[in-house]
Amino acid sequence: MKTRREALGAAYGSTVPYERTLFARLLDGLQTIPGVKVYGITDPKRFEERCSTISLRVGARHPTEIAKFLGDRGLFTWDGNFYAMSLSERLGVESKGGVLRIGLVHYNTMDEVDRLLKALDEFAKK
Repeated sequence: MKTRREALGAAYGSTVPYERTLFARLLDGLQTIPGVKVYGITDPKRFEERCSTISLRVGARHPTEIAKFLGDRGLFTWDGNFYAMSLSERLGVESKGGVLRIGLVHYNTMDEVDRLLKALDEFAKK
């Protein structure tokens, strides 16, 4: 019989590969949307160095506008600098509203990722 610690470790170990699969799908799709700039590691060989949360911008559009557009479609994201003001300033996005932040976790589905990509593509083209 496993200890609680071992059981939790095994459960966590099974969520990471799934989240990476979701993240890879998201990243692949984002690369096809005009004007999307992703911040952070994008090389699939280095995914173990990051979590499945992504920061991005869509052209010169304000991240709050994007978050509202997505929220109106039942897709919940965040916008701003996330208490990383010096990084936001260094990236040159602080005065432009920061970034849009998308977090994927074990209870998200591929269908949700696809809905998100479709909505972002729609937003980028309007």
